[in-house]
Amino acid sequence: MNKSEYKFKEKKNTACFTCVHVMTKRKPILFVSHDDDSSWEFTCGANGHSDEEIKIISLEEATIIDNSINELANMSEGVCAERENIEAKWMKK
Repeated sequence: MNKSEYKFKEKKNTACFTCVHVMTKRKPILFVSHDDDSSWEFTCGANGHSDEEIKIISLEEATIIDNSINELANMSEGVCAERENIEAKWMKK
């Protein structure tokens, strides 16, 4: 998948939540949530992030960090997906 590919219906500058671990590329995106309020979350999957560890980035930035999240662009609100590692397939819940 090309890094410039963007499959989300939302505008590229849509704000979304991530954790500092993903934003700084120390850990991959392993958990994605499309919340009931239409917001998106892309985190490393660890539980209990502090408020200081949660950051806001654009949806486009999230796809640049990990373009495999484009596979989840049509995920319904109220659904989440996770994977065990960056090579694993996304499993929706």
